[in-house]
Amino acid sequence: MIKKIIKTTTHAQQAEEDRAFWLSQTPEIRLDAVELLRIEGGKFLYEYPAGFQRTISVTRKTSS
Repeated sequence: MIKKIIKTTTHAQQAEEDRAFWLSQTPEIRLDAVELLRIEGGKFLYEYPAGFQRTISVTRKTSS
């Protein structure tokens, strides 16, 4: 049988619980979570392939 539990909290309490949770995680897990959010946010907001692109610009200085 599944017990249904309702928990009421404030924004400050939830923020503190979230912070404690993420501080208990390893840096690798935290970085993976950030990368996942970056990829999903990029898909939703900008509709472009996720990832960094390298660009190079070549200019020639003209004598004047």
